Amino acid sequence: MIRGLYVAAEGMAARQKAQDAIANNLANLNTTGFKADRPVFETVYERQLYRVQGGQSQPVGELSAGAILRELYTDFRPGALMTTGNPLDLAVDGLGYFAIQTPQGVRYTRNGAFQLNAQGVLTTREGYPVLGTNNQPIQVPRNATIQIGENGVVVANGAVVGQIQVAQGDLLKDPEGYFVGTAQPLANPRIVAGVLEASNVNMVREMVSMIELIRAYETHQKAIHTHDETLGRAINELSKI
Repeated sequence: MIRGLYVAAEGMAARQKAQDAIANNLANLNTTGFKADRPVFETVYERQLYRVQGGQSQPVGELSAGAILRELYTDFRPGALMTTGNPLDLAVDGLGYFAIQTPQGVRYTRNGAFQLNAQGVLTTREGYPVLGTNNQPIQVPRNATIQIGENGVVVANGAVVGQIQVAQGDLLKDPEGYFVGTAQPLANPRIVAGVLEASNVNMVREMVSMIELIRAYETHQKAIHTHDETLGRAINELSKI
């Protein structure tokens, strides 16, 4: 009887963690370049059940201790490309991530909403320098006319001032939404200027997943309530014997 309470509670905890991930996806529905997180559940402590008949035992099924949230994986599928007309808005068409320098080290992002700071350095909206293929920030002369080619070459007033680095590798999302890991620069990336990549979050899919999680959570709640009532009756009835 107590085992049933633990199984239901474990299921509620797993659904709550998954619900947090879905809520975060919805909160970043309009975040440029955002990649959604998906929950993966698994059953734990599975064991085989047997029945004995005529001196012989044979399996009749399996029994587990419930489900847990095994992991959250990132959906790396690209989002739709949105035209902005801003020459400093960039999107990677295909594989690859922009490399940026943060206080925590090099991070990678699909968010190409870039700008120039007061020193003429190409940065993210948060102020992190965008790295070139030489792993150095890209410096642009002040008031220069800028053009960025499909290969990431930055031309200012007709002169090449750098080439934006686009890398690909085994990356994981950090708490700030950037990606971290080991990556290598791509030889022939394709960058589109005047365009931003939208989030790959689908609101309908997320809402359906949220409803499914709520229903599962409520089912576990009902199981706990049923176990509680049964235990109460057992205690009260046994005390009268």
